[in-house]
Amino acid sequence: MDSRSDQELMERTAEGDIMALKALYRRYEVPVFNLIFRSTSNRELAQDLLQETFTRLWTVASLFDPRRGTVKSWLFTMALNLTRTEMSKKVHDLKPLRLDDAPPCRSDDPEVGSAVEGEELRTEVARELDKLPPQYREVIVLKYYHHLTFDEIARTTGAPSGTVRARFHRAIARLRGHVRWKDFAS
Repeated sequence: MDSRSDQELMERTAEGDIMALKALYRRYEVPVFNLIFRSTSNRELAQDLLQETFTRLWTVASLFDPRRGTVKSWLFTMALNLTRTEMSKKVHDLKPLRLDDAPPCRSDDPEVGSAVEGEELRTEVARELDKLPPQYREVIVLKYYHHLTFDEIARTTGAPSGTVRARFHRAIARLRGHVRWKDFAS
């Protein structure tokens, strides 16, 4: 994998270096896709918005200012803004995130039991995340799945830091009643 820093890759991308863009794409393809997919629950739409995000990155790379945040938070902001715009324009057939509908396997093996419990918890969390208002879901996804700080989430979403913290705590309160939260948060 390319060992250059995100900032160096952005500088090279701004200069028109397609290989630098490809390196950024390889580095951030999965996290950006996951962010979009968790917001839309639509794999095809998420793939389209992922491509649009990196197309936009290519065209506006020269506008990146490292004093205002990291490449990661800037890229997440672009993806989130594109997703919000797309979701506000159209009525999409959103389905709850579902893992495999197959019946759970039974085994006395503790590793299999643990894997089944983990899968059940992920299904439960995905189902409950889908029920949250979008602004709450965004904060939880950015905090727990992408490990952003509250300040980074504030820059990414465009909301004040205090608002982000309030949304986070409200989302946790809603989830706490429905999800075995101690298992999820650990």
